[in-house]
Amino acid sequence: MMPVKDRKLKVAALDDDKLVREFIKRALNEDNELYLAQTIEEFSGIINTVKPDIFLIDINLPDGNGIDLCLEIKNRLEFRDAFIIILTGQINDETIELAYSNGADDYLRKPFNTYELSSKIRILKNIIDSRINLRQSYQNQLDHNVQLFKLGNYVKKLFNQKDLDSILRSSEVLMDMIDLSYIEIIKVRRGLPLSISNKNKLSDDEIIPFKELRKNLYQVDSTGKDYNFLRIRKKNRNIHICFITFKIFNNIYGYALLQKEVPFSQSEREIMFLYLDYIKLLSGNIFIQNELKTMNDNYKKEIEVIRKFELNLFPDFKQVKEFDMAYSFMPALELSGDFFDGYFIDDDIYQIVLCDVAGHGIASSYIGNQIRTMFRSHSGPGKTPSEIATIVNNSLSKDLAELHHYCTAQILHIFTDTGQVIFLSAGHPAALMWENKSEEFRELQSRNPVIGMFDDIKYKDSLINMNRGDYIFLYTDGIIEESARDSHEMFGLKRLKSSLMGRGKNNSLEIVHGCLGDFYEFNGYRPQHDDITMLCIKRCPESRPFKGTEPEI
Repeated sequence: MMPVKDRKLKVAALDDDKLVREFIKRALNEDNELYLAQTIEEFSGIINTVKPDIFLIDINLPDGNGIDLCLEIKNRLEFRDAFIIILTGQINDETIELAYSNGADDYLRKPFNTYELSSKIRILKNIIDSRINLRQSYQNQLDHNVQLFKLGNYVKKLFNQKDLDSILRSSEVLMDMIDLSYIEIIKVRRGLPLSISNKNKLSDDEIIPFKELRKNLYQVDSTGKDYNFLRIRKKNRNIHICFITFKIFNNIYGYALLQKEVPFSQSEREIMFLYLDYIKLLSGNIFIQNELKTMNDNYKKEIEVIRKFELNLFPDFKQVKEFDMAYSFMPALELSGDFFDGYFIDDDIYQIVLCDVAGHGIASSYIGNQIRTMFRSHSGPGKTPSEIATIVNNSLSKDLAELHHYCTAQILHIFTDTGQVIFLSAGHPAALMWENKSEEFRELQSRNPVIGMFDDIKYKDSLINMNRGDYIFLYTDGIIEESARDSHEMFGLKRLKSSLMGRGKNNSLEIVHGCLGDFYEFNGYRPQHDDITMLCIKRCPESRPFKGTEPEI
């Protein structure tokens, strides 16, 4: 596009005096496109084929009046921005005022000198050039907005892409978005850059492909920048290049080589910068989604079936008055060997069984469900936790000995009227009891072996008094044996106590949730390595009917 300052004005002059026309010609012909006429009829023919920027019009004409012609010109839409200068030998104010009121912008009194005429034309040219520059700036902004709109629509379409190669190849859209002469897409495979597509509007000898660029410029991406703008001389021509590097988490995935015959404008650079930002977000999202999908596919099929089954077996704690109970049950990637159960074995005795079967997977899950059934079938009025554990152990030790499976367990008989608890632990990590009065933890454990490993074991239990506001926290070893992301340090019993400390005034659900939050912060919010079950049993601070807490999974 020709610079505005180099553009010649189109000037149409109408005067019936030949000397005046000649004078105008000498003054303006060199720097302007000049069109001369001596009659209105001739003048009309000119302006119907040419769109002048400036009109020079005499008032008194052989076939009409110049002032009337001013009004006619101003009423035509295509001349609304043109300037009209009246040429007149009359000096009365009425004539000048009439000319202004009919559309004239200025006047020049005859006779005039060349400096006076050329000066007025230069002043008007500056005004016209300023108008054109403003319009071009406005149009450039409109064009830029259109490019942004296209880019936005294009990015929306990219969200449907499911693989990184499609995202990389789609960079060819820049060809039309910023009017490139050549674009080449390069993918890095096993450390080697290979061209996978290109588009070209020029002949082959007018472009610099990636292969040639890499040969002449050693490691153009060695700067580490996302963009490299280059100007290369080839066959006495300047070639302007933008070299874009696509990275995913600092790993180079590919390149885009963009070429133009003229320098990249600031607007075009902004479009490219925005485009690359979008591509980074989309590529990172696809990469993460692919990683997550791979992880999910490894366990989803098995875990969905067993989780539905286990959900149906969870107890309803709302029926236990005077006690507030909540739990969290979180299987690891494999099927869960953890389970807990709760049910009344007498009118005022509620039994809770927490069990952790050794191992993971289908076998542990199946054995866990069989043990659950055995505990239910051998529990009943008049039987203590130690008697029930002895019966279940003797049955399991015969069946599980060759399978090398066993389980740790905790059994509680809660007397809902008095708050007394008969407690038994069989090889399970110590339960924690918060005593509200002393504001201290007490470890609940009994020296009983695991269930299912040895024959003829006599289990022993103990009696605990729970005062109002006290709570017992049960858990499986998955929580205390979880290690931090950046070290082998385990969550441990000490950290578990620290997490629970200060939550004595909370309800059971808040206690479980608080402990979960501390646990996930410790392990970096990644999937745990073992099944985790937590169960909080709190005696209500006041004597009142209690509907319980909805179970938390």
